[in-house]
Amino acid sequence: MKLKSLYSKLLLSFLGVLSVTIILIFVLFIITAGRSFKHYIDKQSIAKLVIFKHMIQEKVNQKPSIPIERNNEVNELLHMLSDLFDVRIWVTSPDKTVLIKTFSSPIDINLKDRADYDASHDGIKLYHLSRRHVNYYAQLSIMVDKTIHIIHIHLYTKNERKPEATFLIGLLCIGVIIAVLIVPLTKIITKRIKQLKQSALEFADGNLSCRTRVKGSDEIAELGDSFNVMADKLEKMIQGNKELFANISHELRSPLTRIRVSTELIQDKLDAGLKKDINRYLHHIDQDIESLDNLIDKILKLSKMDFQESALSLEQIDFNLLLKDLKKRYQPLLEQKNLTLQMDIMDSLILNADKNILASILSNLIDNAIKYTEKSGKIHITASKPKEGRLIFNITNTYRQLDSTEIETIFEPFFRIKDSKNPGSGLGLTIVKKQVKQCNGHIAARNSKNGLTFEVTFSV
Repeated sequence: MKLKSLYSKLLLSFLGVLSVTIILIFVLFIITAGRSFKHYIDKQSIAKLVIFKHMIQEKVNQKPSIPIERNNEVNELLHMLSDLFDVRIWVTSPDKTVLIKTFSSPIDINLKDRADYDASHDGIKLYHLSRRHVNYYAQLSIMVDKTIHIIHIHLYTKNERKPEATFLIGLLCIGVIIAVLIVPLTKIITKRIKQLKQSALEFADGNLSCRTRVKGSDEIAELGDSFNVMADKLEKMIQGNKELFANISHELRSPLTRIRVSTELIQDKLDAGLKKDINRYLHHIDQDIESLDNLIDKILKLSKMDFQESALSLEQIDFNLLLKDLKKRYQPLLEQKNLTLQMDIMDSLILNADKNILASILSNLIDNAIKYTEKSGKIHITASKPKEGRLIFNITNTYRQLDSTEIETIFEPFFRIKDSKNPGSGLGLTIVKKQVKQCNGHIAARNSKNGLTFEVTFSV
């Protein structure tokens, strides 16, 4: 059965880790402190048994001719020690006959399953009969009239547990307390994640203003902040796309409307049997179709750059030669508006770039400068390498000073300068900015004393 709840997974994972930790700690205690404690107890017990043996042996030696079972002093000492230390004592002869007992219950010590004793010293054997309780059994050998007799001592305390058991019980209690304390923490973690999930679902349902409020400064809070940053960017992107589609619709509708009006006028002329002005209307239709074709081409180009970034075909390009070729191409337009194009370019400007993209960037900027420069105006182009690894291209055309809002939005799609009578879709500079970014460059617009300047920085 798979657990779907994060709360259950966290709790069970913690309990599993806690259980393993408790087992490892207990095993470590048995291996280290438990053995050390057992060795200490054995050492102390052997020391006491040695004294005990010498005391009994001394009493026996005082009257060696009297059998041990008739030696009153030995009997009194054994009973006294039995009462004093709460142990059971009995004495057996070489043939295992019980000679003395300090208790009335039957003897229930069985050593058949024991392979060996746990400790031994000076004729003393010590056995541990239980791992749960204090249960010791010892055999002491004494000499009675040149015959070896065995004194048996059994210490058994049922209610007193060994330290290992006490330690284990304490360890389990600590584990239970920690497990109880971890439950609120697990709930806090899962509650914050559920809050983040709810915000994500609400955002997915269309509430773009939805933001999550995850308290704290840990990783979950950072995830919540990341979600909010993502939501802000997505909201701006979606809003931008809405505005973009609205602008596209407007830009497409204008030429279509003009085409529709022209066709209606042509139809009216034909119905009236008049052919006057039909060629002029057809010319207007051709211009609008060309405008639509250019607009659609730019929209497709912009969409392709957004969703399908093509690989660059890098090559060594002579920047001087490329600009001179472009100047020749635009010479008719320059002469038509009586514009002066001045070029101040450093010698030997070699740029490692994609030639098609670079040519498109420069063409769009020159075309834009020609379009927005009044007749008999000036266009100034400069190119230099002020720093190693950088090439800076500037193009300035005589134009009025733009306000700060126009400077900031000049690269946005479908942006048109106020009061501008020049035709255009407002996509050229948007495409230029994306192409410059694709070449790992940077472009900016600013007002200068000679007009409007576009500065492009390329990485050589």
